[in-house]
Amino acid sequence: MINISSISKEYVMGDNKLLALNNVDVVIKEGEFVSIMGSSGSGKSTLMNIIGCLDVPSNGDYFFRENNISKFSSNKLAELRNKDIGFIFQNFNLLPRLNALENVILPLLYSGKSSKERTKLALEALENVGLKDRTHHRPNQLSGGQQQRVSIARAIAGTPKLILADEPTGALDSNTSLEIMKILNDLNKSGITIVLVTHEDDIAKYGSRIIRMKDGKIIEDKKNVPNWSYLSFTKKFKI
Repeated sequence: MINISSISKEYVMGDNKLLALNNVDVVIKEGEFVSIMGSSGSGKSTLMNIIGCLDVPSNGDYFFRENNISKFSSNKLAELRNKDIGFIFQNFNLLPRLNALENVILPLLYSGKSSKERTKLALEALENVGLKDRTHHRPNQLSGGQQQRVSIARAIAGTPKLILADEPTGALDSNTSLEIMKILNDLNKSGITIVLVTHEDDIAKYGSRIIRMKDGKIIEDKKNVPNWSYLSFTKKFKI
């Protein structure tokens, strides 16, 4: 699904140059659950932005589903993001004046689907994350965990092939974090590829593969066997 070959990313700030990614190679297969770890400045967020077509590499090639994204125009990148990629953010990024249903519908406005179909997809997504009874609540009427579930519903409403989760538990307590990780695991089991960016070891270990970064390079890439037994008492979500 994802084939990144010798990519680098350089930012120019005045007279200074910052090499955020340095000759990175990585392949992520369809259906994987990959955790990307690293401290601030390691390059993990830059790599995620390139994977999510929010940024482009300075050098190298990025193939997404056999398409060379490095050659795409900005309009083509936007079309691909809307069609194939869902995003989950640490701070939820919900619009405060919109209710849960309206927030989930928002990215579907660019899908070409009818209003009726958009509403149906959004309602299904909210039901899948256990928020069927919170559709008309605004963000300030929801807990942090519920807001993150709305964010997840927004990410999956368009049936993406890939979900990018940027520190999705960073603003949540430990119990709520486990619920969010369980939802991501269920999504992965349904066939969606998950790429999770985090600086927390306890969160990264729920991926089936862990990539560690430092100074713009991948320093470790290993398989992992997550232990989900502790979640036997958490709520089951239908994905």
